[in-house]
Amino acid sequence: MINLFIPLAALMVACSGSRPASEVSSTAPERETPSVQYGGASKTDSLFLSLERTPCFGACKAYRIELFRSGFATYDGRNNMEKEGKHTARIGSDTLRVILARAESLGFFSMKDKYDGEVTDLPSTYLRIAADGKDKKVLGRVGTPQEFKALVSYIEALLLPVPWQPATSKP
Repeated sequence: MINLFIPLAALMVACSGSRPASEVSSTAPERETPSVQYGGASKTDSLFLSLERTPCFGACKAYRIELFRSGFATYDGRNNMEKEGKHTARIGSDTLRVILARAESLGFFSMKDKYDGEVTDLPSTYLRIAADGKDKKVLGRVGTPQEFKALVSYIEALLLPVPWQPATSKP
């Protein structure tokens, strides 16, 4: 009898935190963003840009790129990408400058933080740029302005064709 009681009790405890489907939000989850993110080529290297596209229920491309001030970059191809898995590359400082200039000319730092709605099967795009004392992160999913889409396309055109090398695992 006790052998039946213990698994049943464990199941009840595990299920007690679940919510009815009507209480589950269909908006994209908030992602906590530290004010400065380290982890580039050295412990003092800070994040300049992160770009992430999330998956959908279809064949959407999903990946994440992080570009640090030193030019060290990481790429994680997740779904429907030509390169899948973790990769690294070096990006020239001129590329960082032109990305920042384009972001400023398109008004990125004055955009709303979130463009979202009650749609469940759309991918999200997260773009964060930290430069010149500014740190802005925008979630784009529904009702995203054309300037945001243009900036993301511009960054993708610069960074996706980079000769990414498979990342070596750290011991």
